[in-house]
Amino acid sequence: MPEHIDLSPNPKSHIKTLSRIGYNLDSAISDIIDNSVTAESKNIFVEMDVVDQKAALVIKDDGYGMDEDTLINSMRIGCKDPSDIRGEFDLGRFGSGMKMASFSQARKLTVISKIENFNIQSATWDLDLVERENAWTLIKHTEQETKGLCSKFNIEFGESGTAVIWENISKYNGYPIAELQAILGQDLVSLKSYVRLHFHKFMEGKRAINFYFNFQKLDHFDPFLRNRNGYQEGPSQKFRVKKGGSIELRVHILPHESKLTKVDLDNLGGTDQITANQGLYVYRANRLIISGGWFGLTRLSQLGKLARVEVNVPTSLDEEWSTDVKKSSLEIPHKVKVKLKQLIREPIKRSQKTYRYRGRLEEANAFWKVNENEREKSISYEISKDKTLLKKLIVTLDKDKVYDLIGYLTHLSVEIPIHHIYEKMSSEPNKINQNDISYDDLLKGFKELWNK
Repeated sequence: MPEHIDLSPNPKSHIKTLSRIGYNLDSAISDIIDNSVTAESKNIFVEMDVVDQKAALVIKDDGYGMDEDTLINSMRIGCKDPSDIRGEFDLGRFGSGMKMASFSQARKLTVISKIENFNIQSATWDLDLVERENAWTLIKHTEQETKGLCSKFNIEFGESGTAVIWENISKYNGYPIAELQAILGQDLVSLKSYVRLHFHKFMEGKRAINFYFNFQKLDHFDPFLRNRNGYQEGPSQKFRVKKGGSIELRVHILPHESKLTKVDLDNLGGTDQITANQGLYVYRANRLIISGGWFGLTRLSQLGKLARVEVNVPTSLDEEWSTDVKKSSLEIPHKVKVKLKQLIREPIKRSQKTYRYRGRLEEANAFWKVNENEREKSISYEISKDKTLLKKLIVTLDKDKVYDLIGYLTHLSVEIPIHHIYEKMSSEPNKINQNDISYDDLLKGFKELWNK
């Protein structure tokens, strides 16, 4: 009879592996927020601050909370079977997200929870203790200790709720207080931008969840800019798959950047990020997982940069889509790729049409002549010599001055700062304003110059 040998992982070594699973600060905190959304919270609070001279993070919600048994079980790594059927908006999957996300950033994880008509419960994973004892030793706090933790971190609950606390956060260790507060402020800005995008669907509508970061309410950001002038809605499809559930595909065309405000462009990350972020936007139970990229279905292109395809996937298809623990990547099934390949032609075509239309408008400008040489594969921009105002100026000049003027204008067109214009249009398009130039004033100035 074969011998069965128990090779359970060594806790001291295993915890070091689990803490390097690949989260960053934004994705780790978002994984904690997933639990608050699943708990049907109406309000979620994220606070990053200095407590007792060290950085600490508190994520609190007013969801349905946990009793003692549920809390202890939730602290177990892999507390749920990934194959279990999940609710429509249950953002969890493996029962490990809260722990893995927390261990990737902090050496100490405390969870405090309250359920209606029950006392507040709390428990802590201290990785220093786990490594010291080389055992999965969870600290279960007494009622008095729990009250002390609530007092220390200014945590108050209504009828129910849960708070997740991170202490001994690795990336913040070793900084003086003033520098630490500055770093926390920078990270908070990045986190707010990440959350307002990835959870934007939960912030919209009548049953919207309120998100507060250091007590300031967060506004959502719609990556498709659906309420902006110039937005185009494309076709949509919905189809069932063999393992149950439906995939929904929607096409969006962003407005041309000339129609966007500076705030819109900043939210999009600038003009260069509009290009980089074209592609598929994949949502799992309304939570954004993938934001941009074509997954090999087509190539990134400058003319196609306004194209976006929204893909909505239910949690029932997690296995087929190979959802990972971090819920930050998916594998698109072949059948869906075929559908997407057919659908993405439309938004790319519309995006190209928008830019070619803009290009034709600029080519129609009588002051500049655009020469496209197909044989030499080159494009040049020249000042138009047929402009009526220029003709009117020339007839007032003698022959030598006409040659001088034409020579000057030729050099002007050759020396046009194309690279500078391109760089500024990519980074700060709203700063460029040609509308205030008066060509009558320009003509008058030329005349005065030549008369001198």
